[in-house]
Amino acid sequence: MRIGRLLLVLTTLAFAFGLLSATAYAQEPSDVRLDSAVRSLEMGPRETRTDLTVDLYNTTSDRRVVRIELEDIPDGWDIAVWDRFFDFKIGEIVVEPPAADDTGPSQSLRLRVDLPDVRPPSGSYSFGLRITSPDGSIEYDSARYTIMVPEPPASTDSGVAITVTYPALSGPSTSEFEFEIVIDNDTGADTSFNLTAAALDQSGQVLPGWDITFSPSFGQERVISSISVGDALNERVDVRVTPPRNTAPGDYLIPVQVQDDAGFEADALLLVTIRGRGEVFLGTDTGLLNLDATAGEEASTKLRLTNFGTGNLAGIGLLADAPSGWEINFEVDSVADLPVNNQIDITTTVLPAADAIPGDYLVTLRANHPDTNASLELRVTVAQSTIWGWLGIVLVVLVIVILGALFVRLGRR
Repeated sequence: MRIGRLLLVLTTLAFAFGLLSATAYAQEPSDVRLDSAVRSLEMGPRETRTDLTVDLYNTTSDRRVVRIELEDIPDGWDIAVWDRFFDFKIGEIVVEPPAADDTGPSQSLRLRVDLPDVRPPSGSYSFGLRITSPDGSIEYDSARYTIMVPEPPASTDSGVAITVTYPALSGPSTSEFEFEIVIDNDTGADTSFNLTAAALDQSGQVLPGWDITFSPSFGQERVISSISVGDALNERVDVRVTPPRNTAPGDYLIPVQVQDDAGFEADALLLVTIRGRGEVFLGTDTGLLNLDATAGEEASTKLRLTNFGTGNLAGIGLLADAPSGWEINFEVDSVADLPVNNQIDITTTVLPAADAIPGDYLVTLRANHPDTNASLELRVTVAQSTIWGWLGIVLVVLVIVILGALFVRLGRR
């Protein structure tokens, strides 16, 4: 009896061992795939941290438990794999099989790289990432990463510096000019800097009416007057400059200053070049926007174009929208040149259709230019042509004559 039980136990153990062996044998290195789009990158001169995306794909129909191993980590570096929300570090994780219609990753993780407190010398540093089975017997996939650490930026004498990529912009006075400045903090501590700016003319006098505002590069709806910058870090700030609408063409200087309470300060000089831009206004020489006309007969008025902008206008086209069958003719098809604060009168002829019914009609006159355009609506009051009146009188007289002749002839009989 004891021998039978012993044989039963041995048989059960052998069967279980066989199942485990079969399960282990069924797993293949290709069961889980690692995908990381970025394998090499260069950190910024002041950056101390970066992170990359690591995607895991389960290519089987069963879940897989994988162990995450990092190797060849440079001395003093803090490198770890986190969940995608950076809530906790990960050593092992379950990778579920994909759904039937799912082509995305089974798991998305984040690989965070922190430099040591003492920044390492510039150069190229590498480390490896392996994903294996929990016992390490199967290596599913691996990746090698290279981090390039550049030379640190030169220390500034003032402790803070401003750099501008595009310090000069140009456009008409109706434009809003947007600059981006980068504030580098080398004061040795986290610092809050005050931001100030003004608009100056060529003689250095402060100009009123200019609107200059500061906004964070990633929060442009906010207007700020100061910004906090971490030690050995930088922050980007947008500077928006809106000149008064009637600003004369020319160059205008915008000095920008950042300063903290400890006396650290830096300046940058921005340049706004205002280009002249004409603006056309359309009217008539009398100021009246109505015209009397007769069907089938020409009537004329003088169209007055005025340039009240800050630049000359050349090649202003003249167009008209009129009822069907009407003709609108301009003295010239286009105005070759219209200087600032000047005006010109253009004789405009309106010919209503011969069958136009008496009444009021609207004719739209337009002045078009690439930089500006204007229009006006001219009310045309149409009366019946006088020729029909005379024709009616002739017909009446003719009828009277005929009736008189008939009366005389019939009276004799």
